[in-house]
Amino acid sequence: MEYWQSLRQHVGHETLILPSAAGAIVKDGKLLLVRSVGAQMWQIPGGLCELGETMQATAQREIKEELGLVMEPRELIAVYSGANWATVHPNGDKIQNLMLFFKMEGEVKNIQLQESEISEYRFVSPGEVPENTMACCKQKVSDYFAYQGQTLLR
Repeated sequence: MEYWQSLRQHVGHETLILPSAAGAIVKDGKLLLVRSVGAQMWQIPGGLCELGETMQATAQREIKEELGLVMEPRELIAVYSGANWATVHPNGDKIQNLMLFFKMEGEVKNIQLQESEISEYRFVSPGEVPENTMACCKQKVSDYFAYQGQTLLR
């Protein structure tokens, strides 16, 4: 939260373009979704890039923080940019994401949730995506299952 407060001091509520990364974690052919504590919405694990951090490192860090998993980004599934990826937060903050979505590799066991941010997780197939999944993450789920080795630009 300190990050958002610092940004607000400098730019107020003007729209910001923020780089972020998310990771596709798969087990038994199903994709992992996490449910956020605050909004109670399902999403793909990921988050904002920190200063000096590569996008690959962002995906690794966020997955380690949120789930306790050590994963490596191996393929770039999709890049999301433009007005379709803009959101307004309840406090009035407006952001437009520049999101990189990676296919992650590593051992998926002993998941340890970051309880301050994540309330639960589940693995889903395309037909099992909960209704209360963020629209951007519904797109990521669709893109993951449609991915055939060529990065998608959205």
